[in-house]
Amino acid sequence: MLDELLNKFRDRVSSLDNYTVKTAARDTVARSILMNPTRKSATALLMALRNIFGIDVLFWEPETIWLTLDKEGIDLPEDARNKVQAAISLIHNPIFFSDNLVFQRITKALNGEPFDPESLQECHPAHMAWAVYEASVIRGLDPETQAIPEIDEDVQQYIAVCLKRAGYIYPPDQLKVVEDNLLGLLPASVKSTLEDVKKSWAHLDKEALQDRTFLEDPLGVQLAQLASCYEYVKSNAALMATDVLEIEHAV
Repeated sequence: MLDELLNKFRDRVSSLDNYTVKTAARDTVARSILMNPTRKSATALLMALRNIFGIDVLFWEPETIWLTLDKEGIDLPEDARNKVQAAISLIHNPIFFSDNLVFQRITKALNGEPFDPESLQECHPAHMAWAVYEASVIRGLDPETQAIPEIDEDVQQYIAVCLKRAGYIYPPDQLKVVEDNLLGLLPASVKSTLEDVKKSWAHLDKEALQDRTFLEDPLGVQLAQLASCYEYVKSNAALMATDVLEIEHAV
């Protein structure tokens, strides 16, 4: 199951001490990640920065990071810079889990999406699912504490509203914590469909989702949406694992 694999990978990343041990091979891999940041996760970008500049980079001002990278011949695009800043902010302050405005901005950043810090924005369900997972991975890289806070009610309700507006009646796996919040926003008439969705999703072969087609009925639409989120998280996790393990295994 994907959840089990994601949890194992998160635990493995949190126990990686040697990726920050600087070697010529790791330096080469880290620089390659930063020089080719397209579709690189915030986790991989942060690990690359720490490998090159040490733990002190977590306490640098953003402008100092960009100027230092520029001197090294590395010019990160805006979306990659936003990912780096989001990752560092997650390590220093877990407010992502308790403030819906911060949750919105970091979710947008972790998914490489532009955001307006002055306005309320809806986030795509798949993007929220990925952000909640990657935030837990990044928190595990905190040199002082690896605590992963529970998602507070403010953020739970925001997620539930976004899911409802996107047409979901049952949350993606990484957002199960908002199941009751979402239920409270739905009309009683969806109860029977909801039960069908929960049962069908639980028994669906997740390894065959890419080749699966769903009927265009209420049940099929819900399953298709959940499958899309599942595949998005799975794809992002595979890319992140490739980069992270490449740094770890470089000697």
